[in-house]
Amino acid sequence: MRLSGFIAGFIIMTALSCAGKTNEEEVQTPGPGCEYASYFGVIYNDDDDYSVKVKSFSTQSNEGNRDWIKLNNNIEYKRVVCMSTSHLSYIESLGEIERVVGVSGGQYISNSYIKSGLSSGKIADIGYEGSLNYELLISLEPDLVLTYGIEGENNQYIEKIKQFGIPVIALGDYLENHPLGKLEYIKFFGAIFNKMELADSIYEHTKLRYIKLRSLTEKSKKRNILINAPWKEVWYIPGKSSYMNILAEDAGGLILGAEVGKSYTKAYSIEEVYIMSAKADVWLNPNTISTLSELKSVVPMFSNITPVKDGRVFNNTKLSTAGGGSQFWERGVMEPDTLLMDLITILHPTLIKDHNPKYYLKIQ
Repeated sequence: MRLSGFIAGFIIMTALSCAGKTNEEEVQTPGPGCEYASYFGVIYNDDDDYSVKVKSFSTQSNEGNRDWIKLNNNIEYKRVVCMSTSHLSYIESLGEIERVVGVSGGQYISNSYIKSGLSSGKIADIGYEGSLNYELLISLEPDLVLTYGIEGENNQYIEKIKQFGIPVIALGDYLENHPLGKLEYIKFFGAIFNKMELADSIYEHTKLRYIKLRSLTEKSKKRNILINAPWKEVWYIPGKSSYMNILAEDAGGLILGAEVGKSYTKAYSIEEVYIMSAKADVWLNPNTISTLSELKSVVPMFSNITPVKDGRVFNNTKLSTAGGGSQFWERGVMEPDTLLMDLITILHPTLIKDHNPKYYLKIQ
């Protein structure tokens, strides 16, 4: 998903994942033919043919199926517009990045091909949901617009694009809780670009590496993790079933304050988190903070907690763009094994030899 800065992106994803939920946590179940992903499905037929379904985010009463939308398998998408940075990583992994003719929020993108195309004018930036340049979009003559699904009024731009006769697919990949669920979207892109064999191979190999790495921490003592930093006097902590918490637990960690059975975040006061932080061994993802001195100025009462005193504060901002984008959220969806390796190296340094974290840096 496109992120306008790490904090804002985190808040946005939190709000969207909470939308429409009650006190009872909605249990995610895999989509048809999927192992982890819940918002799409691939159904294989006896004749080696397959059909693809995606969860519907439409609020239109005339929608044929309010739960699932079956896609047409016989369309060749040669000109694609991507409104989510993570989708670029799936497309690039399949060797089809040259199909992309338009994006949204170019300053947040780290993909070198896209950045070069934006500079040369080969690729266009069509703007954002509420202020899309529809004239520019139409001029690109896209076969497909890929975006992220949002329920409610925020997806009105999707219906407007459809009115111009442009096919739109809204995906829920950013809502997936499991790292392997995000990875599994490579199958979706393999299906629409007729590269299912390659997509299945990438998925299986990466999944097996992830599972093998996860097994390294099975007998290790859990390291207590303080995560994030306050945003406007509120400290958001993801639930036990969330993407970040699953990564942390698979790496042998335990996020302090994470609610059992919840995937969305809980808002805490700074004082509440300070009490929890007494148990912390490591501090991860302190928003956009890049130095210990900055951290101490933002939350001075945390200056004497163990992770700060021992220099055990790490941020996932190592590969970030000047405009506020993050490869952690862009490229990381295709590399959950590398994300896991980074976290294992941070939490249990003796388990993996000679690994220099790719996405994480130590705050000095």
